[in-house]
Amino acid sequence: MLKISSLAKLALAGTLAAYVCLPASAADRISDFSLVDHNGKFFQLSRAADNEAIVILAHEDSRDVRRAYGDLEELVEQFADQSVAFYLIDSTGASDKVEMRDVADDADIALPILMDDTQLVAKELGINRATDVVILDPESQEVVFRGALNDRWAEGSRSRRASEHYVADALNAFLAGNDIATEQLASKGDAIEFATPDSVSYANEIAPILKERCVTCHMEGGIAPFAMTNHQMVQGWSPMIREVLYTKRMPPGQIGTEYVHDFRDVAHITVEETQKLVSWIEAGAQNNDGADPLAEYNPELVKWSYGEPDLVYQIPAQQIPATGVQDYRNIAMPLNLEEDVWVKAIEFEAGDTTVLHHIIAFAYGPNGVNEFEILNQGIGLGAYAPGNEVNTYPENSGFPLKAGGGLMLQLHYTTSGRETVDESEIALYLWDEKPELTVLGGSAAELDINIPPFEARHEMVATAKFRKDSYLTMLGPHMHYRGYDANFKLVYPDGSTEEVLNVPNYQFNWQKVYDFKEPKFVPAGTEMVFTGTFDNSEMNPFNPDPSQTLTWGEQTWQEMFFGFYRYVEANDNGDD
Repeated sequence: MLKISSLAKLALAGTLAAYVCLPASAADRISDFSLVDHNGKFFQLSRAADNEAIVILAHEDSRDVRRAYGDLEELVEQFADQSVAFYLIDSTGASDKVEMRDVADDADIALPILMDDTQLVAKELGINRATDVVILDPESQEVVFRGALNDRWAEGSRSRRASEHYVADALNAFLAGNDIATEQLASKGDAIEFATPDSVSYANEIAPILKERCVTCHMEGGIAPFAMTNHQMVQGWSPMIREVLYTKRMPPGQIGTEYVHDFRDVAHITVEETQKLVSWIEAGAQNNDGADPLAEYNPELVKWSYGEPDLVYQIPAQQIPATGVQDYRNIAMPLNLEEDVWVKAIEFEAGDTTVLHHIIAFAYGPNGVNEFEILNQGIGLGAYAPGNEVNTYPENSGFPLKAGGGLMLQLHYTTSGRETVDESEIALYLWDEKPELTVLGGSAAELDINIPPFEARHEMVATAKFRKDSYLTMLGPHMHYRGYDANFKLVYPDGSTEEVLNVPNYQFNWQKVYDFKEPKFVPAGTEMVFTGTFDNSEMNPFNPDPSQTLTWGEQTWQEMFFGFYRYVEANDNGDD
């Protein structure tokens, strides 16, 4: 068992103390945090550091807030030519973005409303009442002002008009580089009711959350950078666990909370689980239970997680140099099939995860590779990327492979500073009999990419149309380092629109695809609309060079724009 020395324990205690969440006072440092607004757009404090100040008004659906918002609009206009960004934050525990959009429309609120559903951000910022205002310095990550917007909204005030403008005065002083002498008075809005977890048990509450949400990757031999093998390991990493929860870096590939139950195997953590984990960490990440379920839990790293494959193929070994740009490698791999088969799932086993970025498997027939057929396969039989090893199809559907044919593999590698050999494998799971439906693929794509240097929010749209009644079974956005968010909508023949997936925080390192639990019917003539935003600014921490004009290209420092999808035709009988 891992032992922690007394010196290490003291250091750890100091680290944890730095993360204890206390209400922020003026000039207090705060954590970097991320929230999603009521329109499904992602906000991260550190990525807003190109603004000199961030102003946030505490929101709830009330008459007071609607009136205070009118005063805030005057402030927005007053500072329109300065580097100040304005937001509202709703920390009432609301999480329904559709309802919040209706509330915003009714109140004529044009500013983004950040959805603080865990209430963790409001607690740290010291927001206690609706109409509270905080001014943040996003570069130093400090609260520089917290209080009432003006004397009209100060606690105990009966003024109908403002004569003292506290936030405006504080902003002027801060932007001029002067000390803020403005009064920071409590606001008179309704108190926010915080859901504070009781004393949290490591053994009974924390360990089960970690086993359910984290250990699949955080195990010995897993893809995560450390294994959650016992309490001491978790306690040692607890400051980072808190940080990735606050910034929504983990769980990976997060989608809009309203869609987590629509898709299979979605990485997700609930509001209550997040509150418990953060509360436990901020209390010192202690184990006072006399038991350590993680130490007793010994999950096995299963090579083929979908089960015993019907066929396994070794991809030809690939020599990867220590440095240099690696062009895509396209390898035709015969399958030596003596009869036609139908695939119901495909799984990839990465050889060297330090260099293998992705594999896409397309099918070709006995007449050899046909580029047109491959282009019409969308993402083919399936794709590997970190966190996306298994690709499954809906019940009673399959992907046909012809006798005498094979797989066209697209392999993408990035060098790691050392020479290595990648020996990846592919497993195929087959139907015993021909299924009823044939799996088809496509993409809403745009190859004409022209993203200017330093542009922070460059939006692109691509569309595709369903010619026949179909069932949509999978969605998968694909962009590179500048990808910021992704969204899929369906525009039906009657003109109505339905959003079916929103990815507020697109992460290039996690090329996730999302399989519907229940395939979604789309009538003939329905248009798929794929919308994505690129961040080519200096605020994008993944951007290798914001000074470049970006065009389409295969390499990661170039860009792509694909909204992949799979579907089956409604009246298909499996014939091909």
